[in-house]
Amino acid sequence: LIIIILIIGSIHAQINTESMRSENFNDGFINKVNVDFGIEKADAEVIDLAVSYRVDYFNLSGVHIFLILNYKNGYEQEEGLDINQVVNKGFSHLRMTKMISSTLFFEIFSQFGFNDFLLMKDRTLAGSGLRYKIGSNDKINTFLGIGLMQENEIYDLVIEPEKKLLRSTNYLSWNINIAKNAQLYNTVYYQFSFSDINDYRLLYDGSINLSVNESLSFVIELNYRYDNDPHGVMGKSYIQLNNGIEFTF
Repeated sequence: LIIIILIIGSIHAQINTESMRSENFNDGFINKVNVDFGIEKADAEVIDLAVSYRVDYFNLSGVHIFLILNYKNGYEQEEGLDINQVVNKGFSHLRMTKMISSTLFFEIFSQFGFNDFLLMKDRTLAGSGLRYKIGSNDKINTFLGIGLMQENEIYDLVIEPEKKLLRSTNYLSWNINIAKNAQLYNTVYYQFSFSDINDYRLLYDGSINLSVNESLSFVIELNYRYDNDPHGVMGKSYIQLNNGIEFTF
């Protein structure tokens, strides 16, 4: 049922931080740690580990700063053979938002990441933009964002190993309170290159957070990426489905 809800959200609708944003405008710090560990063993042994940490700082003057660190590693080893690393990716994201009015916010951000699956050795970006609150009530919060970012990517490819682009960064996010202890987060991104408007990306980030108590939650995430002009020989579509537990303190 949870997976179906996530898929429906994407039909109506990234690495990609909007779904991780908190809208609790309190004064002080909030920390969150998410851990996901898996092991399978038969003739071969497969181990997956994903860890993410996030810290938010809120100020009563309307400043919100958050830092996200995320890393995932997985490997497979058959008896008597070398380890085959199947997943190795991570990113860090730093963002500051300043309230201009009750509905308008200014943002600046930077990000660093890598993803062996996409042959991406290094990705750095920096940008800024505006965030507008379309609507907010007890059931749903909706935001629209527009901005620019400079994106530099280095790939593990012989042909065109480096790519530097000025991209737009536009998104629509809507967070739904399904029940008292269940929240659905949806974000769809549209990012195009200013040097070639046919070079664009569509991304969807969706997640469901099921709270056990104030400190412990179960999280299921769905991420989809469509790149109309992929780099090298990579395919246009990329999808991830993850689940884990989250600690808040």
